[in-house]
Amino acid sequence: MPAYSGKAQPFLDSIAESVFTSQDVRDWLIKGTSMAADYTGSSVLIEEQRAVRWRRTQTKQPFWANYWCGRDSRCTCRIEGSRGLESDAIFFFRNFANRVLAIHVEFKHPNERFTFGQPEAYPLRAAFFTRTWRDRPTVNAHDDYLTAIFCGAESLADPRLLNFHRVITHAEAARMIQAYPKS
Repeated sequence: MPAYSGKAQPFLDSIAESVFTSQDVRDWLIKGTSMAADYTGSSVLIEEQRAVRWRRTQTKQPFWANYWCGRDSRCTCRIEGSRGLESDAIFFFRNFANRVLAIHVEFKHPNERFTFGQPEAYPLRAAFFTRTWRDRPTVNAHDDYLTAIFCGAESLADPRLLNFHRVITHAEAARMIQAYPKS
């Protein structure tokens, strides 16, 4: 079986490509959230994000993928007893008021379980990144955050999904994102 990222990468690539090329997809990604009113119609910071993320060195993964919080003493985004966690993808939107939104994306295959503390850590990590981006040379400056998850419909009954501002099923994603792989 391929590594997790190898299995998830085609899905994440299709999400990223559509976020980078389609205003409709960007607006859909934040639809129904508290950020929709302020960020609908926003631009996406493709080149700015690439320049910041690859400031020191180019990563193996795409510039928008695999943002790790780390395990240093400043970290307040890990649940006690959990292992170091990351956001599968982060996209940055700039609105007409020149504010920037960081969208932290988690991807789960159908029937894939969360690791211990994973869903609970997502909003903590997103808030932590928003407070500490000045100390993180690979994270763009941003004012606000949002958490989103792409998952199978069977996950909808999981109360831990309340840790995500936006829950998108694979079926919904496939209707909106033309190149979304079949799950």
